[in-house]
Amino acid sequence: MTITKGVKRLLCALSVLMSFNACNWKDFIPIYGWIPHDSNNERVTHREQVVSGKILVGLGGTRSGADDYIFSESLGVTDVRNDDEDLFQVSPREGFATIAAGHGMKITPLHEGIGYVTPLTASGSLPAVEVTIPPQKLIQILIGEARGELAREATLENDQVKSSSVSVTGNALASVIHNRISLINETSNPNLFVADPTVYSSNPAISYYEAVIEATNGSVYQFSPVQPTDPSHDEYLEAATRSGLPNDLLNSYDQALLTSGGIFNGSTEDPTLESFAFYSPTAEQFSLLITALHENVGGQLPEGCGTSDGNFPALAPIQVVILPEVASSPTNHDVPSFVFVRSRNSTESVVAGQW
Repeated sequence: MTITKGVKRLLCALSVLMSFNACNWKDFIPIYGWIPHDSNNERVTHREQVVSGKILVGLGGTRSGADDYIFSESLGVTDVRNDDEDLFQVSPREGFATIAAGHGMKITPLHEGIGYVTPLTASGSLPAVEVTIPPQKLIQILIGEARGELAREATLENDQVKSSSVSVTGNALASVIHNRISLINETSNPNLFVADPTVYSSNPAISYYEAVIEATNGSVYQFSPVQPTDPSHDEYLEAATRSGLPNDLLNSYDQALLTSGGIFNGSTEDPTLESFAFYSPTAEQFSLLITALHENVGGQLPEGCGTSDGNFPALAPIQVVILPEVASSPTNHDVPSFVFVRSRNSTESVVAGQW
């Protein structure tokens, strides 16, 4: 039997779940954001505070000009205070000697995380500006999995990705990774998705993403672009830096940065209904899913659709979610690039969504 790339992606996510029969649910633990230390030297999520603005930059690089934050002249900002000097550097914008002269600042990231810059005026200080530097591995896996979809969905202005651009496909894939982290934290078990426990806990929350994305069980990888023999592996590696990518992937990278930032800092809602896996269905598999969507065949997913309750005993019964906003397959516009897998209750249908 020939196994398609889409099925391989799903099978990679199944291997460890086959050994679990139940989940021990716990209170939700927030998992995104910069991680300072508390008084007991325990890592906690980034401090939340009222902010006057936000800026998003990438450790692996940011489009020229997108790493600048401009203040309104009416605010009278004379300087700024960097509240997280270990996370990023602040300097005047290019061509200006001071922050006051350029009415803004340039952010140069040093590490991934979330921090703050406080604008100063002659009469005091203003609410801080939030700086998000998302996990570079999250950007990389989006390039590896969906660089074509990211480019197609990106909104451009003067041939550059707008700061307001949204990729629903990118949001969905990144949400699956975020949801896996949530499940791991809820069960206190990184092995749920074959994540190395030592790596996972080494530098929360950045290490959560790194461990989940690069999780492997021998030769079985949770996300196929991480596998050295995968056709997308080179792009996955190259996306470690923006400068390492060919010009035709720069828009994909810039959209991946925007997408990753929104998932990491919690400003983007999960469009997948808390899905924990995704795969690329063949035309035949998708036809079976569409039939089940309309007929809810016997309360069970049809055999041959690409997944089943037996693949996820710890999280069964499962539901396949078809998102109409997700980009269609580049080879068959009648089939989505990805469908998603989530747990369901006994009253929910086996397939949800529309196409």
